[in-house]
Amino acid sequence: MGIKLEQKHLFGILYVCLAASILADVLVNFHGQAEAQAHTAFLWQTIPGFSAIYGFVGCVLIIVVSKALGHLWLQREEDYYEKH
Repeated sequence: MGIKLEQKHLFGILYVCLAASILADVLVNFHGQAEAQAHTAFLWQTIPGFSAIYGFVGCVLIIVVSKALGHLWLQREEDYYEKH
C-alpha cells in the first residue's frame, strides 16, 4: 500500500529539500556569523550555504560515478558465461 510518486514530483521534493537546507544554513550562518568566522579554518567555510551545496554536489557525484562504474565495468552481457 505504498504511495507511488512520479519522477517530476520526486525532483520537486528534492529541490524543496535542497532549498530548505541552503536557507537553514544561510540563516544559521548570519545568526552566528561573528562566532563562526572566529572558528573557521578556511575561507570557503564563511560562505553562506556552502556546506549544503557542497554536500548536495558530493552526493550527486557519488551517484553518477557509481552508476558509471556499474555500467562500464561491473555489468556483463546476458550470455557472458555461455560464451566463455
